[in-house]
Amino acid sequence: LRAVLDKPGCVVMPCCFDALSAVMIQRADFPVTFMSGFGVSSTYGLPDTQLVQYAEMQQAAANITNAVSIPVIADGDTGYGNAMNVKRTVRGYAQAGVACIMLEDQKAPKRCGHTKGKDVVGMEEAMTRIQA
Repeated sequence: LRAVLDKPGCVVMPCCFDALSAVMIQRADFPVTFMSGFGVSSTYGLPDTQLVQYAEMQQAAANITNAVSIPVIADGDTGYGNAMNVKRTVRGYAQAGVACIMLEDQKAPKRCGHTKGKDVVGMEEAMTRIQA
């Protein structure tokens, strides 16, 4: 992932939601993909409101990373709880083979990133999540 990001310019990284979509992205010669929480949630017929939980997202990440050789950046939502949950999420995603995780700073209940009505946690809570 570092080699991809060290190159000058923007990096186009299409979103995947399962192993097949990741394989298609790799076959189209993209250097990296992003596992979308919205995309994975949609495979369950659910909105991106954290109804799909950590274990399901971690399994989707493992399925994706096992299917491709390009780096996978993954949506870790809010880390699924407090700082201890964030630590578990980061470790679990790393064990699944994810190259990088994106964590959100939303307050519960989480909403999809492109919907109205989101609130973010305070600086202290955000720092606790990062330190975890």
